[in-house]
Amino acid sequence: GVLAMSRAIGDRYLKPYIIANPEVTCTPRSEDDECLIIASDGLWDVLSNDEACEFARKRLGVNTAAAGSSAASSKTEQNAEAAAALLAKIALSKGSNDNISVVVVDLKNR
Repeated sequence: GVLAMSRAIGDRYLKPYIIANPEVTCTPRSEDDECLIIASDGLWDVLSNDEACEFARKRLGVNTAAAGSSAASSKTEQNAEAAAALLAKIALSKGSNDNISVVVVDLKNR
């Protein structure tokens, strides 16, 4: 098809069919929030929310540095990057045919 969202917003001939206004939801955070996963359809087409959270949770939990140290901060970033990479690899292995972009944010700062 001609419709690729990353490019179509600027295509004048598609303006009658495309809404360029994003859908935005504000959700209050709680103490129980562990991570935030921002991903494209390539991930969500093949993984449920629960599955993605479980994989990210397990990868983020890998940390040996003491909390609050600069080593812990560096390890937190590495774990979040590793969780995002893992989710992308899992989506590929499950046969995703869409673009796969994943960002994981550790909200617990383990």
